[in-house]
Amino acid sequence: MSLLKQYQEKYFRKFLNEFDKTVNDLFPDKISDLKDIFRYHLGLNDDPEKQGKRIRPLLTFLCTEGCGGIWESAIPAAIAIELIHNFSLIHDDIEDNGMSRRSKQTVWVKWGLARGINSGDAMFTSAFIALNKLEHKILSESLIDAYKLLSDTCLQLTIGQQLDIEFETRENITIADYYRMISGKTAALLSCCTQMGALISGLGLEDQMCYSKFGNEIGLAFQIYDDWLGIWGDPMVTGKSASSDLVEGKKSLPILIGLEKSKRFQERWLRKAITQDESATLAEWLCEDKVEESVMKEFRNWNCRALDTLSSLRCDKDIRSALFELAEKLLMRNR
Repeated sequence: MSLLKQYQEKYFRKFLNEFDKTVNDLFPDKISDLKDIFRYHLGLNDDPEKQGKRIRPLLTFLCTEGCGGIWESAIPAAIAIELIHNFSLIHDDIEDNGMSRRSKQTVWVKWGLARGINSGDAMFTSAFIALNKLEHKILSESLIDAYKLLSDTCLQLTIGQQLDIEFETRENITIADYYRMISGKTAALLSCCTQMGALISGLGLEDQMCYSKFGNEIGLAFQIYDDWLGIWGDPMVTGKSASSDLVEGKKSLPILIGLEKSKRFQERWLRKAITQDESATLAEWLCEDKVEESVMKEFRNWNCRALDTLSSLRCDKDIRSALFELAEKLLMRNR
């Protein structure tokens, strides 16, 4: 069994029990269907093997223990971060008109738009209620810092989402604009996980910021690779149609680099929406015109930076090895 798998098994039984209890305690009386919606969206009624990877709690626990802290102390923060992540997914599905997630109907499709918005709001608020239980685990000054970290992260997350929405109609988006967007939408929450672990363990601000930097770099590399999959990923593995980001008109990194580097791609992109039938040809153009090579160069850059930062962290040797393994799984995946 791999070292990472050993840590997952060590953490997740207790975490999932506490996660389940937190949701049940939030809604002790059957006065609405919010509990049902929470349990459905969070996968709490599903078999543990089908509940998803729970990457953010895992990252929080690893960083807490890696810094010399007691990993159980981070359970309230891990629950809070997972609730924030899932609140953002509920609202993303509404904003993107998403019909399914994790092979199930999305919340707004199953319960209606109004309930979807309201349940997302409830999940956001519940994260801060969950974080309250940290008061018995850390010093009061650190608790204030934890609230500030989570609040700041939420703002960065929603700014990133706002930029992503604006990009749908904005022209002349730069690669710098793209990085500002993914720094909030994707990287901010992973950075929160890694910094939160260091904070809960009692490390000073300088060390916390090193952990934050690692999480941010992992998040940027993760999103760039996700963008690569959106053009060149195997649809049999990703579960999406071939070159799906081209058909959807998503202004991902390959598209933005393509608009700079490939004149024929730029001319075709500006004319009208791309159809599924021609998407494979355009994906091939992007390869021939060195766009795919440039995207992978950006990915490798952030991947190397993340691993270099990880190597420099004050961290337990075994935990560092598990974090390297986790980074490899996140950054070289098929879907």
